[in-house]
Amino acid sequence: MKKNVLFFLFLLISCANGNYNTPENYLENIDIASPTPDHFAHCYQYGCQKIVYAALSPEDQGKIVNIFTPPSKNAPEERERISHAIGLLERIIGAKTGTQVDHYGTFRANGQFQQDCVDESVNTTIYLSLLDRMGLLRYHKVLAPDTRFPLVHGGRWPHRTAVISNKHTQENYAVDSWFHDNGFNAEIVLLKSWKKGWKPESHKRNSSDFQDQP
Repeated sequence: MKKNVLFFLFLLISCANGNYNTPENYLENIDIASPTPDHFAHCYQYGCQKIVYAALSPEDQGKIVNIFTPPSKNAPEERERISHAIGLLERIIGAKTGTQVDHYGTFRANGQFQQDCVDESVNTTIYLSLLDRMGLLRYHKVLAPDTRFPLVHGGRWPHRTAVISNKHTQENYAVDSWFHDNGFNAEIVLLKSWKKGWKPESHKRNSSDFQDQP
């Protein structure tokens, strides 16, 4: 565990010093190719120490498309659908890779399939990029992950999140799946609020709360 914690902190600090204009730049920096529904990376074991590759079957893709059907009417509705889609993708890919056992947070559980915020932010960025490739994002574009630090931004530990931006207002939003067990809807909040240390009131752990539709 100590080795994992040190690696996690090193990766957060080293990646935070980079200037990544696009999610592709960010992924390339950690040797992950641009994702496609037929072939994309999946990270776990703290700081992407373990990377496996997965694919979405036609049935998987159909379930995701259903969340965005009919097309979103506005940006808030699209963000709600994105939240549900990230949860569904976690369940689909978790069952394929073993990460369905991942517990919320970083230090609450140990094991080869546990994910920290680096793993979660990379995977969520990949999922968002897949949604974009599938033509499901009308009001948002995908950005590189962002980081908040204790003392400067609040919280006890550095923390990282995936990010989307409203194409019309240029407001940025954190898309954070780290706060809950694998498979729950991602939290989507204004990035400036997230930077100040935002966190949800509770952590979801009851599988009966899963929702595929907004």
